[in-house]
Amino acid sequence: MKNKIILSVIIILLIIALIITVINLNNNKKSVAVNDIATDNAVKDISNLIGESNSKEENEEINEIKYNMGVTGDSNIYEIQKNEYDDREVVVVKPSIKYKVAFTGMIKKDLPSMQEIDSTYEQNRPQKNGVWIESNSRQKILNMINDSNLFNNNYGINQEGYLYVQDENNSNTNDIKLTNAINSNNLYILSISSTCYIVDDVTGEILKYSFEDMDKYQTYEYFNSENQYIIFITENKNNQLSSEEILNSVISLFEGE
Repeated sequence: MKNKIILSVIIILLIIALIITVINLNNNKKSVAVNDIATDNAVKDISNLIGESNSKEENEEINEIKYNMGVTGDSNIYEIQKNEYDDREVVVVKPSIKYKVAFTGMIKKDLPSMQEIDSTYEQNRPQKNGVWIESNSRQKILNMINDSNLFNNNYGINQEGYLYVQDENNSNTNDIKLTNAINSNNLYILSISSTCYIVDDVTGEILKYSFEDMDKYQTYEYFNSENQYIIFITENKNNQLSSEEILNSVISLFEGE
């Protein structure tokens, strides 16, 4: 009788242990599933925020290169390119991301976040090609062009912010370059600002960059994505450059259009 009681107790304890084990296994599976969903959602979130995402295979390759390079930014902001010096594969921030960050900073006049670059870009981007001038810079850039000796034509800015030829007068080489840009399939955005916003290639962090403070003779900083360009023109705070020097440098970007 005593042995039967002991055996029954052992069986009951084994059943209880088995039940506990099954419960723990189910909880662990749920926890892993939740964590996996959270990770997937985090990846989707950053992809949605920046409007583009890499495939799983692309990110696996990017992650391996990132590890070797010591890069720590979110994988979805990077793409793989060949190093121009030794043909080695490296990861760089996508030009489209740099472009949208620069554009958002120009519109905000402040440090942008990755969470807002897509919405700000879509809400404020110029809808046509040509030469579009940021609102606070329009009159100053127009005066620079029309007051200089580089052009024979007279130019204006329409209500949408686009530069156009107001009066044509024996166009010279510079007029042709500028007119070609105005009528091209490219979009050129001009802004007078010695400060722009960039994406750090290593950390993926958005940083303020004051290029005139770094080099007072630098005439512009620019970003491009496919056929779109943003050109930040130096404020020339100490008048170390003439308007002609600045304009000559900027219109050199239009060559070949």
